[in-house]
Amino acid sequence: MDEIEKTEEIEGTEEPEQAEVLVQEATPAEAPAPVAAAAPPSIIDGQEHAVDPRSVTVARIVAILPILAIALVPLLGVTLGWALGGIPSGVYLALLGGWLVLFGAAISFAYKWPELHHRHLRYRVDETGVRIRRGVWWRQVISIPTSRVQHTDVSQGPVQRSFELATLTVFTAGTEGASISLEGLEHGVAKRLRDHLLPDHHADAV
Repeated sequence: MDEIEKTEEIEGTEEPEQAEVLVQEATPAEAPAPVAAAAPPSIIDGQEHAVDPRSVTVARIVAILPILAIALVPLLGVTLGWALGGIPSGVYLALLGGWLVLFGAAISFAYKWPELHHRHLRYRVDETGVRIRRGVWWRQVISIPTSRVQHTDVSQGPVQRSFELATLTVFTAGTEGASISLEGLEHGVAKRLRDHLLPDHHADAV
């Protein structure tokens, strides 16, 4: 018999094409455009402004601390004299009562007065200069034209510095030694006001 050769066709299996992987390089996110800081409003607006309300706290601290220091001296002296037998108890109690009345009145005044002073202190800035209105019992209006300003001084005491406040002192021509102070200003406002009064920036160092 003829051998029948069976030829097996083995179909080649094609390997599946590997999917093309698109690798997209990560691009760093675009940084947002920097936002320009908004310029502070012009100090020359012709409107009346109160000084910084933090000046009330500063004035209270500056007034009360010396009262405490001064009041403790006579209290300790009288108490020591009574303890050593040099002052009778009746006299000591009378002196102590008087001390309490005076001390309470002084502390009350030192606490309330700065708020009244702040309530009646206003300033206005225009192209010609600065106008200050102040006074609790006796009202006073002071106009400072830029043409009469000789020099200025922006100063800060230790308590003012901790609250970022300052006092602007303006020295004017026409009267020897004439100076006007405006306390309780935010430090930046005081410097801008100084620059307005002296456009050529011939101001004293802060």
